[in-house]
Amino acid sequence: MRIVPASVITAVVVAALLGCGKTTDPSFQQGQEIFKAYCLACHGLNGGGVLYQKSALNNSALVTGDPGQVITVILYGRQGSGTMPAWGKKLTDQEVAAVATYIRQAWSNQADAVTAAMVAEVRARGEQGVSPEPS
Repeated sequence: MRIVPASVITAVVVAALLGCGKTTDPSFQQGQEIFKAYCLACHGLNGGGVLYQKSALNNSALVTGDPGQVITVILYGRQGSGTMPAWGKKLTDQEVAAVATYIRQAWSNQADAVTAAMVAEVRARGEQGVSPEPS
């Protein structure tokens, strides 16, 4: 039987509590910075939304569901009671992938990462891929 030093156990527990696994991912980090620069004002630091409930990203089925849907909303925006501007002309495919990854994995969200190739595919389809706002 091998004994693990208490300091190693403590380090593993602290790393897990701080979420070090996902926050060391470069795409996640890049997405966090983009979120702070472009998204924070409406979506809030905790993803709970600021202006109205429709801007909540934490525990959002749209965010954690089909990645194509969240990519489309980031690229082309959304109209309705929760209007969101389009970021497709401002952000590169990698930047869209990074911020999509961040919001899909931040807070209590647990969804797969998004790649620049996935964003390029959605961008190639164009704005016709935008889904109407759910009722």
